[in-house]
Amino acid sequence: MKTKVISIVIAIAIAGLIAWKLSANKHTIDRNAEQSLVVNTVVPVTVEKPRYARIDRRFGVNGQIVPGNEVTVLSQASAVVLKKYKKAGDAVNKGTVIARLENGVIRENLRIAETDLAKAQKDVERFQKLASAGAVTVRELEETQITLRSTESRISELKEQLANTTIVSPAAGVIDKDYFEEGTLLTVGSPVADIVDDKVLKMKIRVTENEILKLHKGDKALITSDIYPGKTFTGAIEVIAPKGNDTYSYAVELKLDRHVELKPGMYATATFNTNESGEKAIVINRKAFAGGMKDPYVFVVRDSRVCKVSVQLGKVNHEEAEITQGISADDDVVVSGQINLKEGSEVSIIKSQQK
Repeated sequence: MKTKVISIVIAIAIAGLIAWKLSANKHTIDRNAEQSLVVNTVVPVTVEKPRYARIDRRFGVNGQIVPGNEVTVLSQASAVVLKKYKKAGDAVNKGTVIARLENGVIRENLRIAETDLAKAQKDVERFQKLASAGAVTVRELEETQITLRSTESRISELKEQLANTTIVSPAAGVIDKDYFEEGTLLTVGSPVADIVDDKVLKMKIRVTENEILKLHKGDKALITSDIYPGKTFTGAIEVIAPKGNDTYSYAVELKLDRHVELKPGMYATATFNTNESGEKAIVINRKAFAGGMKDPYVFVVRDSRVCKVSVQLGKVNHEEAEITQGISADDDVVVSGQINLKEGSEVSIIKSQQK
């Protein structure tokens, strides 16, 4: 009996010890859980001071080399081509005959009209004498004069038609393409030939709305082409479009200095330097931006807390960006750790970079 009582007491003691241990462990677990819920509100960040630097404001725009003068010759008469004097690839001067058209009918009509003119002139002279003698009325005299003027007008029209049967080049250059052969029937307005003047070259490009504000008529540009690696050519802006298109780009035309290597139709790059004076500007690391390039802002540390500051960008490259408004060179700008920041967040600077 005594032994049984002792066994019961020992069992109760062991159970109590186990219960106490479990309670102690639960208390420890709860305390650790509470501590794990405590969030460290101080965010470690790396900062960098903006600096003054010379910004490379050069930018390049791709475009195409075009002839300085390009015209399409159109037929001014309706007739069959009798003789073809010039073809594609031939050089021509202003007034060079390209082709002659059949004109036999026009010549015959002109001969008849000239005969009618001689008769009309005699009729007017005769009626003037008769009118002075009172043999004819003034109205009859006026009718002969009207016939004379009508015949003269008809002769002028026929001479113009006859001249149009000889197709000549309106400018000097090279025939790039012809559209006819001997025996071809041309009508008024039919294309005859394309003539290009490759002695004067131009370059056509399109620039963005930001770039157009930096360009002016007469600005110089360096021209490069993959066809001539290592070589540079020169040109100057001759025309700037006053209005952009639906994609907010503007047409710009440059006149190139004489370069025999370049040919119409080639693609090239025009590079402009809009900061030849080398003025300095405030720049920061591109890593500092938290809002992207469309809505740029940075975090600036002030009294151990951050302020969200919107900035305006100037020239941007792969590593740095020019800041035209928003911060100064004395500010501490966060360049890492922004993902955990919001307006007023408390921070600790773990590293300060200074370029």
